[in-house]
Formats: sequence, structure tokens, C-alpha cells
Amino acid sequence: MKSNRRGAGRREILLAGCAVLTTACGGGGGTGASDPASAANAATDSTALAVAAARDITADILANRDVTLAGAAIVKLPAGTTTYTGVISGGGTLRLTPAAATGTLVITRTSTFTLPPAQQVQVVTKTVYPGAGYALTLTGSNPPVLTIDAGVTFQIGTNTAADSSPNVLATSDSKNDASLINGEVNLNNIRNDGLIVLSSAQFVLLGQISGSGSIVQLPGVWGGNSPRGVSSFTGVLSLTTGHDFGSNHVAASFPNARAILNEGSWLVWSPPGSVVTVPQNIYEAAYGNDVNFHAIGPSTIVMAGVYSHTDNSPHNTPNLVNPGLSDPALNYAKVIYRGGANDVNGNDGSYRGINIERGAGTVQWGDGTHANFFLPSAPSPADPNPPLGKKNAYINLRGGNLAFNYNGAVTLHVGITGGGGGPHRDGSVGTGNVTIMATPGNDVTFAQPQNYNGTTTIGANAVLRLGTGTPVPLNYITVNATKGKSTVLQATYSGDASLLTAESPNGAASNAIVNDGQLIVQNTTTDITLSNISGGGKLVHSGAAALTLQNNSHRGGTQLRGGATWAGSANAMGTGDVANDAALALASGQRELTLGGSFRQGATGQLTLSIAGTAPGVDHDHLGIAGAAVLGGSLVLNFSGSYAKGQKLVLIQAAGGLSGAFSAVTAHGAAVATGQDATSFFVIVQ
Repeated sequence: MKSNRRGAGRREILLAGCAVLTTACGGGGGTGASDPASAANAATDSTALAVAAARDITADILANRDVTLAGAAIVKLPAGTTTYTGVISGGGTLRLTPAAATGTLVITRTSTFTLPPAQQVQVVTKTVYPGAGYALTLTGSNPPVLTIDAGVTFQIGTNTAADSSPNVLATSDSKNDASLINGEVNLNNIRNDGLIVLSSAQFVLLGQISGSGSIVQLPGVWGGNSPRGVSSFTGVLSLTTGHDFGSNHVAASFPNARAILNEGSWLVWSPPGSVVTVPQNIYEAAYGNDVNFHAIGPSTIVMAGVYSHTDNSPHNTPNLVNPGLSDPALNYAKVIYRGGANDVNGNDGSYRGINIERGAGTVQWGDGTHANFFLPSAPSPADPNPPLGKKNAYINLRGGNLAFNYNGAVTLHVGITGGGGGPHRDGSVGTGNVTIMATPGNDVTFAQPQNYNGTTTIGANAVLRLGTGTPVPLNYITVNATKGKSTVLQATYSGDASLLTAESPNGAASNAIVNDGQLIVQNTTTDITLSNISGGGKLVHSGAAALTLQNNSHRGGTQLRGGATWAGSANAMGTGDVANDAALALASGQRELTLGGSFRQGATGQLTLSIAGTAPGVDHDHLGIAGAAVLGGSLVLNFSGSYAKGQKLVLIQAAGGLSGAFSAVTAHGAAVATGQDATSFFVIVQ
């Protein structure tokens, strides 16, 4: 009997500790039971014992008395709302549990109680990055100082003048000096199995949040809030005005959250030296919201989910169970709501905005494991007010790098720019770099003209397509609560795309393309110019629209499969092999085309050369080929001026040897006979 009593007493203490310190003890259910029922029963027993062991401070809270903790405490909240204007200090833990089924506690001031020193394990370290500032890194995780049981709503603030920086806050403890933390980390962590409501007129700094509950910001709350560190909660984060996900010095992470509902401005930060990954989908219900990225110094923000419209969570009425989108087509159209719960979403329900702000880091869309594009949208030109109809997305690139990392085909229907909407709608040119990452299968199509100055990089194994090759509709979809959905075709876009180059009216001399994969031009109606292409990748022209190339050094070869390709400089085709199965000509005023590899013209290819004199490469067009040349298809010669009979004009010279023959030669302005030898092709005026 004596031995049994001692064993029971020890178990009571340990289970009480686990119930309060749920992070350290595996969430309160780590009993070693092999079946779910046993585990659930053990967790229930654990909670009951913790409640029994804790000091009950309910009466103090209801009387608005200040409380000093000296160990575990509990508040048994009555039904309805309890507003507490006192302060809880001292050392210990606090549990909020409903006396009945539900209860709400509203705090209006800063409570400063902390874990007892023996339970403090979290350590903050500082790393300085020259030129980029510093980062605070959190090692270890304190068990929760506050536990919110199911059925409890914990509201931080009233969003009135009565608020005095409400929070449960600790910015120093036995392991971390206040001067190091500098007010940037809250060491008080929370287990939330109920609901946290943010309603403070002042900024709320959150510690790490665990549990199964959600976090909701009430409408019209502009005090600001920010989590820091790894929060493992599995609920939903719902925002209405603004939220800083981390800061320029401290990273945040929500690895298990179900979704993020953004009805305001969500600011995502990556401090120097960090990789911040957001695996969730982000949903928006109505016009006027955006996601803002701040990648500081050598850091990366990875958005692994989708930034989507939602028709299942009306504006300012968050669905914390199943936020989402019933019809993916709504992401690709302007959406108008009439009647029903979604009527508040208005006339531009699917409108979403991206602002990539100045910083040296990288914002990466996709994690390389899927092909669900981050920003599915309707055709959305760079112009803030497109003449063909309303767009439903914008991307303002205002510094740093935007990278795409998928393992399949995705399409960007947005023109990246600097002032395309939201807080930046002045039509200005974007600044920054865009990368198609070197993931096998990463195949990205740009379906709109791009309006950014910087370097576009295509990684090995990756593909960038300019133009869809097919028309893209701009649809307006009306969702009527009683009549259902109706679709109107507002306009049709060509799907053509372009990049700003040094030659563009708004281009910068430093603009460049680094192609180590494939660059495929598929425009059907819009002629474009591409220049300053380097790298070991291949360039393919397959669209019907004309392409002008100039000042390139890419080594992977050039394939001409459609439309007309104009050589605007001697090195237009880079240094690799060239295969012409479409139409090739030299641009006006350009007389020499130098090919660093071989040249092959197929049966469907056409080469057009202009002749205005007798000096090759000076006043008549000339091809100088370092490798072998294989002729085929047709040759068109356009003469201007007069020529003596018998004049010989060498048009093609191939150091690696010349073979094959043109199937047809058409000369305008002079009669000629053709001839060729082992290394050259020439004509003789008749």
C-alpha cells in the first residue's frame, strides 16, 4: 500500500507537468499508450490532474485584481465575455478553461508573468551580416506559459483607447538578456486549443503558438501584430488589416497551419541568413488585399502553396474550418458577387496583389515538388488600368529576386512591373531579377509582356516560354446567389509576351538573359527583340511573330521553327549551332552574320539576303560560319543598284565545309547564276 501511494503521487506530479507543459511533453498525450482511445483518456486524465493541481485565480480575474503567479494557475471562465483590466506577473503558468462549454477572456494590459527559470530552455543568439544588418535566431522552445483550452476565446485588446499594450509578454528571462533581444522576441509561448482573437489598438508581439486552435484578427484593428519563431499550431490564421510574418531580424514559421486568410496586407519577412518557408495556401475574398515580401540580405522566402481567391470564406467572416475555393476557374477571371453571403466580396472578388519590396534576397514561388502555380490569374497586364478590361492580379517587383521552382508546366498571366496596382499604381518599371530554377520539368510560360529591368535566368533543365502560342480569354464571372454562375467573354488576349531589353524604350543597358536551359519564343502576333543572351542553353523560335536577335553569346544553339527571325548584329545567334526551318534574314543595315558553330537549313527553311554592293559584310549580306554548313530550302536575294555581268558575290563561307543545296533561289533586281565549292556559296550576275 505504501509503495502504491508513492507511485500514484509521482504520476500525479508528472502528468500535471505534462498537461501544462504541452510542448515539452508531446502535446499532452505522450503516455506510451498504443491505441487512440487510451491516449485520449490519458490526455483527459492529464488535463484533469493539472486543473486540480493549479491555483484557481478565477475570482481575482473576475474582480480585476492584479495577480502574482508562483507556479501553475488556472482561470475557469464563465459563459459570456470577461474583460480583465488587471496585470498578471510573477513566475508560473496559466491555463484558461471554460467553466461550462465556452467562455471569453479579454485582456487590456500587458501581463508579464514568465516561466519559472527551471523550465526556460529557449535561447536567442545574434548574428551580424555586414551590409545586411543582423538576425536573431531561436534555439529550443519554451513550454507554453499560457494554455488556452478548447471552448475558450482569448482576446488581446478591445481596439479602443482602453487598451494599454495588451499582451502576455516576456522579452527577457534567465537565459536571455533584454539588451540582446531588444524587444524583438516574445519568450512567452502559448498553447492554443481554443481561439486567439487579435483586437489591440497597439502592436502585439506573439511568441510561438502551438495547439489546434486558430488566430483571428478582428476587422478594423490597425494596431499591428507579428509572430516570431516556429509556431506549430494546426488552425487557421485569419487577417483583416495587417500582419508582419516575422521581421527584418527574426524569422517566423507556420509549418502546420491549415491556411492563411488574408483580408489585408500580409508582410512576409526573411532576415539575413534565413530560409522562410510558407507551405500553406493563402486565400483572399475581396478586392484591396496584398502580400508583401521583404527578403533581407542573403535570405529566401519560399511560397510552396497557392495564393488563391476564396468563395468559401466571405469578406470579414472567416471560415476557420474549410477555407478554400469551390471552382478553380474563379482564380482565372474577374469575379462579381450578387446576393448571398458572398455579396460583401463585391465586384472584384478574385483580385490579388504582390509587392516584392527592396532587398537583396530571393522570393521563391514553388518548392520544386509540384506544379501548382502560386498566383493563378486572369490576363493581367503591367498597365494598372488595362484598356481591354479589368485585371485581377498584379506583381510589383521593386528589388531583389523572384524565382519560380516547379516540376511541371505553369503559366504566369501577369506582367511583372513596378507600379501595376495596390500601393504602387503609377505604371513605373519594375527593378529586380527573375529566375526559372534548375529543377527538372520546371517549364514556365510568360503570357504577358514583362515590364522589369534586370537579369532573367533560366537554369539547366528548365524552360522559359515567351508567349502561350494560343489566345487567352479574359472572362468576367458573375456569381449570383439565386441564379448561379454566368460567364461573359470581356476580351481575348494573344498570350504573347516580351522581356525588356537594352533596346526597349524603358529598358536598361544592363538587362540580360542567362540561359542555361531552354528559351522558347512562341508569340503569334507580337514582334519582339531579345538581346544580351548568354549561357549554355538553347534558343528556340517557334511562334508566327517576328523575333529580332542581337548581341548574344549563348552556346547551346539556336533553332528557328516558326515566323521570321532577324539578325540585328553579327553575333545575334550566339556561338552555337543554328538550324533554320523557318525564315532567317539580316535586319536593315546589318550586313554580317557570324555563326560560331554549324549552320543547317532544312527543306522548309528560307534564307533572305540583301545586296547593295560588292563588298561582303559591308554592303551586301554575308554569313561567316565557323563550322560546317548544310544547305536546303530556299534562298531569296534582294538586289538594289546595278552590277556588271560576271560579277561574283560570295554570300556564305563555312570554314568547316559546305554541302547540300538550295532547292530554290529567287533573285529580285538582278539575274544570277548560283555556284558553290567546298567552303563557300556564291552567285554570278548574268
